[in-house]
Amino acid sequence: MVNDDPADRRPDPDDGDSGGGQSRFGLGPGPAADLELTAPGPVLARRLAALSPADLDDATVVEAIAGYERMVGWATAAQARLITELLARRTPAPKPGPHPEVLAAFEIQARLGITRYGAEAKVGYATQLDDYPEVADALARGEIDTAKSKILLDPIYGLPGKKLRALHARLLPTAANLTGPQLRDRMRRAALAHDPDHAAKRHATAYAERAVTVEPAHDGMSWVSALLRCDDAEATRTYLDSLAAAAKTPGDTRSADQRRADAFRDLFRTLLDRGLDLDGAELPTPARRRPHLQVTIGAGTLLGLDDAPGLLAGYGPIPADLAREIALDATWQALITDATTGEVVALGTKAYRPGAVLARTVVARDVTCTYIGCRVPAWRCDLDHTPEYDPSRAASEVQTRLDTLYSRCRSHHGAKTTKAWRTHRDPATGDSVWIAPTGHTYRREVNKPPGAAPPAEDPPPF
Repeated sequence: MVNDDPADRRPDPDDGDSGGGQSRFGLGPGPAADLELTAPGPVLARRLAALSPADLDDATVVEAIAGYERMVGWATAAQARLITELLARRTPAPKPGPHPEVLAAFEIQARLGITRYGAEAKVGYATQLDDYPEVADALARGEIDTAKSKILLDPIYGLPGKKLRALHARLLPTAANLTGPQLRDRMRRAALAHDPDHAAKRHATAYAERAVTVEPAHDGMSWVSALLRCDDAEATRTYLDSLAAAAKTPGDTRSADQRRADAFRDLFRTLLDRGLDLDGAELPTPARRRPHLQVTIGAGTLLGLDDAPGLLAGYGPIPADLAREIALDATWQALITDATTGEVVALGTKAYRPGAVLARTVVARDVTCTYIGCRVPAWRCDLDHTPEYDPSRAASEVQTRLDTLYSRCRSHHGAKTTKAWRTHRDPATGDSVWIAPTGHTYRREVNKPPGAAPPAEDPPPF
């Protein structure tokens, strides 16, 4: 039931309580209308927290759902203001260091435990809300939700700022009554009416944003998505349809979708196995190795003595059967691990640049970039010294070792090199320790290959 404390009914300009009004939906006086008419903020949060769902009538249940949705928008707008404040406090790092937007995203990524792209999206969204305060205010008041705010701020319309603000002023009063697609259509129509050449301009902008993304899915699967020009997409579909049709043979039980997916896979598998581009030139070899799949699997699992999960670089843990299947055609590299800690045994050289065996071992050990949450495969990363390599000690000391080399993608390598972030190795555990400009400290645990023995103090796995 709703907390009807009279103190919560009094309007307070600091907490956003509306203090009264008339229901937009014809609700009579009562708990449901009270919730509808309470602006998002501390008062609405208290009222929602006091509800006992089983004691509510249907109308109040619906308004409680709507109330929480307004609170999401209110919290999102408040978070965005803090993100822009953090961004304002970050100055550009010395070239070729990361930009302030990237530095802020790194901190948000580490603290929230999200991907770099998720953090960059938060920074970009916060910047857009800061540029268009009318949209930010409507979001904070609960008049629109986050999805509609992103539609209003979407840069694909290509309108100049002044025109976009005028369009927002016209659409915001009725946006609450529109679905997302309806609001998007109105934005598009208004943009097209504004400039006869707008369609071409918008297409040029969209074409520049073409991309292919790979996202892990469930049960050892992944989504591969491509944003292409419409005719390129249709050409891709036509070719895959033709390959799928040609692959249909008597007794083939695969569906058309399965045959298309297999044809798509075969195209790239064939090119990767050959190590050549479409013109027959060799592919680049980062980390002194040609592009490849990297799966790590314990010797016992490989031999079928156990079913410990394997590890596919860029994806994560995979079932033992799948790891063994991937390994059938693999070129193997042994990783010798310490029997007590499970860490890879060190190799080393006095030279700055690691030898091929050491480089391959670092890549195999790290699997991905060793920054917090980064999933860039290690074979695409730089091999970075920590502590820094000192040329004056090159003749007398082995500084390039397994315990001084780390895989770091170019962005996170830059954050470390320009001193925007500090990092060191924990000698007791081998973990990468990262220290943010704020002093926040984060730990990326050292990767212990599947099949490595557990620490001696761990209980036996019964």
